[in-house]
Amino acid sequence: MKQIAEVLRVFFSLALPYFRSEEKWRARALLLGVIVAEFGVVYALVAFNHWNAYFFNAIQNRDWDDFMFALLLFVGIALWTAAATMAQFFFGQTLIMYWRRWMTEKYVSRWMADARHYRMRVLGHDVDNTHLRIANDVLIFLQKTHDLGYNFLGSLIALVSFAYILWGLSSAAPFVIFGVDFAFPGYLFWIAILYAAVGTLIAHWIGKPLIGYNFNQQRFESDYRFAITRSWDHSEPIALMRGEKIEREVLGTRFGNLVRNWTKLIRRQSGLTFFVTGYTQWSLVFPTLVASPAYFMGAIPLGSLMQGALAFQRVDIAFAFFLHSYAKIAEWKASMDRIAQLDAALSEVDKPQHAGTIALDDHHEGALDVSDLVVTLPSGRAIATLDKLSLRPGDRTLLTGSSGSGKSSIQRALAGIWTLGKGKVALPHDDVLAMPQRFYFPLGSLKSVITYPTPANEVDDTRLREVLNQVGLGYLAERLGEEAEWGSMLSGGEQQRVAFARAILRDPAILLLDDSTSNLDGDATKQMYEAIDKNLPQAMVISLARTDALRTLHKDTVVLPPAAARAT
Repeated sequence: MKQIAEVLRVFFSLALPYFRSEEKWRARALLLGVIVAEFGVVYALVAFNHWNAYFFNAIQNRDWDDFMFALLLFVGIALWTAAATMAQFFFGQTLIMYWRRWMTEKYVSRWMADARHYRMRVLGHDVDNTHLRIANDVLIFLQKTHDLGYNFLGSLIALVSFAYILWGLSSAAPFVIFGVDFAFPGYLFWIAILYAAVGTLIAHWIGKPLIGYNFNQQRFESDYRFAITRSWDHSEPIALMRGEKIEREVLGTRFGNLVRNWTKLIRRQSGLTFFVTGYTQWSLVFPTLVASPAYFMGAIPLGSLMQGALAFQRVDIAFAFFLHSYAKIAEWKASMDRIAQLDAALSEVDKPQHAGTIALDDHHEGALDVSDLVVTLPSGRAIATLDKLSLRPGDRTLLTGSSGSGKSSIQRALAGIWTLGKGKVALPHDDVLAMPQRFYFPLGSLKSVITYPTPANEVDDTRLREVLNQVGLGYLAERLGEEAEWGSMLSGGEQQRVAFARAILRDPAILLLDDSTSNLDGDATKQMYEAIDKNLPQAMVISLARTDALRTLHKDTVVLPPAAARAT
């Protein structure tokens, strides 16, 4: 019971927020539509059950008029069933669509904000393939919730409706075995319940491992998709270094994990399928066997026999809901657990860390002041230190040091995405732009690539062409609307020129440049900084570099202590 209670707690924690959100009235209306439609479907099944008794009694009595009237009734029941099923599909799929949109926007907004996507990884709160959990597991969870939900509701309604029919037939039909009447009130109903309960317990014993297998299968599928996509994204360096063999081995290992788990899943699912199929086939005959003694004794007509057999099957299917849905339940729970893990990780990453937190004052207008800054790993080990740094509008400072001195770590701390450590950082609110060593090119046109992170529609083309000329990329002005794999098409030097164009267009109060001219010669480097001085005269610029080559382009220079000095 504790496990069931925990499953329900997790489910409601994920499902209920949508029905309490700003879209609650539409969500509740669609859910009501699904429920009403399900009542309509079950009503059609009950009507069809009564129709069977009327139809087969007409056949047994050779009554032509009743036979033809039964056919007319069938047409009406069939039209009702089609309409109710269509309504069920429409309301259900529409609910899934809006629900998925809301959940996707919710998790993307939480994940892709305040650098959580980055901090989840570096602080050890990452869950495997977060992006695929949002893209795939949310959809699987909602689809299975819908399928299982309306099937469960239909089972409850059918159980009550057909139990009434079986109970009534039990009073009219004796249960004679070897000349002895074993009938008792509602015996047909209780036999159906017992039959379904035994089948459910056996199915649970066979299918219990499927939950873990489905969870792992979704993880291995995501791992493989991530690996093969990553190889595609880095095809140029792989080709240049002839790394295809290593990539094949990595892809083979991940696909091998997928296949091994898939094999276990197939074997266990095959066993469950064998049992459920056999159980289902036997269920077609068993109800008739139970009621047949009463028919052969002449106590009930053929129509009642057929009605009782169908009602028995419906009660069996309703009570054995978990047996018939076990595979879906396993997949549903696996997807739900993966979303719950993501939800927990998104909350956990915002909690204070044991290693300490850098005190960040992001309302310090017009200046940057750093004091006693120590950047640490989650373990508490220091990876960079900066005793003091003070900048005012228009200042240019070079931050240099040997390899491993923590220049990039200082950049992450000043940008606010790395919070582990101690010390104080005061800077203007949301007006810091950091250009990392690793370039990022979003999907879209060349204009959106160059203006990133400024939205392309906020940048005038005339202004953009002017900036491109200043950074030496004027020849790209005619290709602004072209979409391509620009990360592969632009050279290293061109990518660094794009970084300076982005900075100029963004016009930040503080600009952090991490080794941003490593692919440019002296004249090109000077050109980039002249463009910055011309367009951003009031910006506070901090350049991080391994050498003093940029010293003449900056007002001040700060040398970070080497790793050995921090260790002592």
